Amino acid sequence: MKTKWKFSVYLICLSISSIYAETMPRFDMRDKDGIIFDPIAPRAGERLVAKCTLVGLTPSDKRHVEWSLERFNDGKNFTLAVDSDVLQFNQPVPRLQAIHGTDSPDWYLIFDPLDRDDIGNLTCRLTDTNLRDVYLTRFLNVISEPVVLESSTKDIEVKEGDSVTLICNAQGYPTPKIEWQKADARPLSSGYIRQVGSQLNLYRVTSRDTGIYKCLASNLVGFGSEWTLKLSVRFRPYIYCQREVGQATDFQVDVYMECYVYGYPTPKISWRKERSAGLPNMKYDTDIWNSQKYLIEATIPEMSICTDCILSRLTIINVEQADLGHYYINATSPDFPPEYGRITLYQTPDCQQFITHRDNKGCKRIYTQLSSSNQLFPHYSPFHILFFLIFIQLF
Repeated sequence: MKTKWKFSVYLICLSISSIYAETMPRFDMRDKDGIIFDPIAPRAGERLVAKCTLVGLTPSDKRHVEWSLERFNDGKNFTLAVDSDVLQFNQPVPRLQAIHGTDSPDWYLIFDPLDRDDIGNLTCRLTDTNLRDVYLTRFLNVISEPVVLESSTKDIEVKEGDSVTLICNAQGYPTPKIEWQKADARPLSSGYIRQVGSQLNLYRVTSRDTGIYKCLASNLVGFGSEWTLKLSVRFRPYIYCQREVGQATDFQVDVYMECYVYGYPTPKISWRKERSAGLPNMKYDTDIWNSQKYLIEATIPEMSICTDCILSRLTIINVEQADLGHYYINATSPDFPPEYGRITLYQTPDCQQFITHRDNKGCKRIYTQLSSSNQLFPHYSPFHILFFLIFIQLF
């Protein structure tokens, strides 16, 4: 008797489950994708219509369908609409529309226009299912030309000898192809002009790796945006100078000497003159400043000549015998030992340079003035001057 009663209960439960199963609607899966897109391959900026269809509805069965989107780029989930009520993307201009007729088995979601960020899993879900999950999901691929994302590497500064990875993140469909190159078209550290891949690995960087790097993303739709960043490599200063410069003395001419100073951060530059202390092998240095005797100039050469360098020029005005000797240039930068270079100024019989001061009259010998006679005489010996005065008195 007890067994018969249990069997009767089982049949009743089975009957209730069968009735419930028969009345529970489901989504139409006659299309392999479930959710139907029109057009099938939507492009960013175009209008897209997505449709879900329920089957198994009775005339008195009223159901509600919810649309949701799990975005691929940022992983955010959005409940877009329920039946005909739109819940998202209404500002600043509405671009979503949800349509459902009262007695219709079809639910529509219209994107107008479709945005490149809409790429992700689009789901239509039956909301009133008594804890039973009934839904369809289809990946929404938005065809668009590539765009490089802000999450890519920005300007970066490293120390010489470090290793660094530059990252370029691009969005687009089909999946973009990413290439790296230097803005000046010089070879990368690998030796190639271009390198394919979202990451560019630079090992044990040197000052030669300094520069502007470009990330280029492209796909079958076209070429997308370009991303640029500056890689700065901190390195100790070093100096290239001409070894020596010649100029005639006691002429109204100047002389200049030049050095290329390399370093990052930009080094502080100073000039010094070696002078004799009056005893053998006794020397001392004096600092040089802009004055009536000296002019210090600094210019930044074109990138085709050098990068992270300064051209420093020292001009010695009205070269005299006392100006001959050694000149030193010093370059100092934080966290690095100082660097120096040396240039020797030697005497020549004739003028070598014609970079002169405003009183220059060409390569002519300087004349001195005798206050007693108010006459001009060249730099002759006292014997020649005395002879000249006697000659004038005789005639």
